[in-house]
Amino acid sequence: MHRDSSSCNSYNYGDAMYWDARYVKEAETGNFDWYQRYPALRPFLSMHLTSPSSRVLMVGCGNALMSEDMVKDGYEDIVNIDISSVAIDMMKRKYQYMPQLKCILNP
Repeated sequence: MHRDSSSCNSYNYGDAMYWDARYVKEAETGNFDWYQRYPALRPFLSMHLTSPSSRVLMVGCGNALMSEDMVKDGYEDIVNIDISSVAIDMMKRKYQYMPQLKCILNP
């Protein structure tokens, strides 16, 4: 039996162009956290991040608030990385006055 894949809703999550288009389209809707927000993850993270000076790599940061919330909680060195130039540009503009956060495009 042949399945017509054209009728499936598939998203190419590994494609930067998909994410760029999504962040442009959803720019007005605010931030999005995929898994959980920082308050729910705080107890688990604090078990592994032994001090506020622990270096954190936020892979696939998108436009989530998690890094911002971690800085508000005292973390000093968070590197946000994403394949979406739109997300990284948004994060750089938003956090330009927050030196604890670095934002890097991963092409």
